Amino acid sequence: MAKSLLKVKTKKTKRTTKSETYLVNWKYLGDEPKVGINPGTVELIRAFTWYNTMCENEEARAYLKEYFKTDKDMIKAIDRIPEKRLPLTSAWMCRIASNNKAHLKDFEYKRVIDDIRNMTNIGEEVEVKPAELKVKPSIQERIKERVSDIIGDVEAILDSGEQVNIYEWLQKNEIPAQHANRIAEFYRPLRDEYAYAVVEDNEGYTHYTKPQLKAKLAYVAKLIEDCERFAGNVKKARAPRKKKAPTTEKLLKHFQYQKESNEYKLQSCDPATVIGSQELWTFNTKYKTLSVFRARGPAGLSVRRTSIDGFDSDSSVTKRIGRKPEEYIKKVLSGGKIVLRKLMDDISSDPITFSDRINNNVILLKVVK
Repeated sequence: MAKSLLKVKTKKTKRTTKSETYLVNWKYLGDEPKVGINPGTVELIRAFTWYNTMCENEEARAYLKEYFKTDKDMIKAIDRIPEKRLPLTSAWMCRIASNNKAHLKDFEYKRVIDDIRNMTNIGEEVEVKPAELKVKPSIQERIKERVSDIIGDVEAILDSGEQVNIYEWLQKNEIPAQHANRIAEFYRPLRDEYAYAVVEDNEGYTHYTKPQLKAKLAYVAKLIEDCERFAGNVKKARAPRKKKAPTTEKLLKHFQYQKESNEYKLQSCDPATVIGSQELWTFNTKYKTLSVFRARGPAGLSVRRTSIDGFDSDSSVTKRIGRKPEEYIKKVLSGGKIVLRKLMDDISSDPITFSDRINNNVILLKVVK
């Protein structure tokens, strides 16, 4: 009986070991940083970098729950947050406050509460069918992903210790100007951290000598300068964007004219044919005036709201034809270019004030391409 009792199986506990990646990161980053109640910017950046590299999402959840351990409602809310939606920065802030046995500052506490509430609402959204989950990534998301890949390549260069000319590397790989600016933005905090370590404090970089730190600072500063200069030069060399020509519909949106006249048995031609033409003949049925618009260049005439644009003011003329309107209208409609060229000279009346505006009393008689 005693022997059988000895053979009672006990539940084995599964041993967990840190991953190889964790051990490699720990070798370079060390143990969890000790951050004071009122940390400086550099100290806070260094701490966040450590947590982002060394901690898993479930550890972030544990940090949040540890800070709010006396608040059951908050614990339930934290448990409802999906793993991929955990507010990591808020978790690290709670961890730092817990380590110091202190409360978060008012603005920090508000941020943490808002983050948890927002992420909890996301977790409570109605489940969407798999077919509807296929969301095309935005341009900004694609840029962010591409920049992340490029920064990974730059990090590999920095880790190798090879003195690579970053400006030439950007040229060779045809990196867009926007990406180069984001690379520079990414490395500015590292440059500031190196500068602080060289001048003020060497803690965290004890395995580097002052000359080594200065060399790293110089290289990162040169990297940022090369990225900024490369981005500026690419923008200078970029060809200006061609102005898109407005559509015919847009040009004629406000254009007004008399479509037909029963009195003179006339009908206007299509106003779209005016655009790009060399001549436009019009007849004002109210004042019985005949006008010709002659283009000032090969681009031809155009329309600007209710007016004709692109005409030559010296060769464009308006005259009264009140006594014989049908005779001159017939010549305009049936005459060729030679007849039209001399027609205004054959009209005995004097030219009157020329107006480029077309209204509901004006018939578009003829368009000459």
